[in-house]
Amino acid sequence: MNKIEMLANYISLNKTPKSWLNCIDVIKDNYRNDWLDKYDFNNILNYYGLDDKFKKRLFIELDILKCDEKLNFICFIMYYILFKASLKDYNDIWDWKSTKDTFKNHGSFMIPVIALLCGYEFHIKNMQERGYDNEQIILQKCNIRNICLNDRKLHNIDGIRFSQMIWGSFFMRGKLVQIGRLQYEIDDNNKKIKKYVKNKENFRGCYIHIPKGENLDEKEVNDSLVKIDKYLKKYFKDEEIIYYTESWLLSPELKEVLSLSSNIIKFQSKFDIVEYEENIKDFLNFVFDDVLDNIKYEELPENTSLQKALKKKILNKEKLHLGIGILKKE
Repeated sequence: MNKIEMLANYISLNKTPKSWLNCIDVIKDNYRNDWLDKYDFNNILNYYGLDDKFKKRLFIELDILKCDEKLNFICFIMYYILFKASLKDYNDIWDWKSTKDTFKNHGSFMIPVIALLCGYEFHIKNMQERGYDNEQIILQKCNIRNICLNDRKLHNIDGIRFSQMIWGSFFMRGKLVQIGRLQYEIDDNNKKIKKYVKNKENFRGCYIHIPKGENLDEKEVNDSLVKIDKYLKKYFKDEEIIYYTESWLLSPELKEVLSLSSNIIKFQSKFDIVEYEENIKDFLNFVFDDVLDNIKYEELPENTSLQKALKKKILNKEKLHLGIGILKKE
């Protein structure tokens, strides 16, 4: 077992992420064991509006990191990959899997919080360079705060899962903006959408993210889509913007269990669906609030009619699909 595999084992990861292996040499060259000393965490926590109880727990973890060289280095690995690694080096990042055993013997889920919040300076810089107005800055800060707090509410864990750490870094890296109900990610190289767009050369892809937790109100969705188009045209005046998404909300199975008047079906109708892909993971995450360990399907909640209908399909071993859709032109 090499050193990087030993570090992954130290925090009970099932396997060593490829990105750790890809980046380890440059990470070692850039690492100093006092790297955390340059951050004013009081200022950072105040900026994102995190309360005294959260601060107290984070500072306890910081003290642990300063006394445990392995955990300190692991935190730096996460920070480096989130904010400094190239795409080719960190493109396995969504495969990092949080389980109940992660940090079972050393550290805690506050380590991903610390790695994320060390991106504070990148966040400030990117917001300034993009000329975000005060409303967008407030939304950005609110998203980071919610990311830091939601996993305690949903999963009763002391910190955040890797997926939430990664999601927060997207805001800090300037990849995401929120306009009303929806969030948007500019596709820098159009790689995700290129194969579905024919006979167009000069266009810019924009991926639509749909945050969970709130009703998908039709008016709020429409307002967001109108506003984002005006917002982005300030920056991409000579390019057509093509909006698209890949989501469980575009699943064909939903038409079997929801009425035509539902907000989800109305949302589906806004897209030309170009491909379906079998996927149960997103349903478990967004509909059933994904748990940290192996899911027992018979124990999935049935608090809503949608949960009941989808649970029945899952127990009957029916396949569920997400859809890839391009927003229709009005």
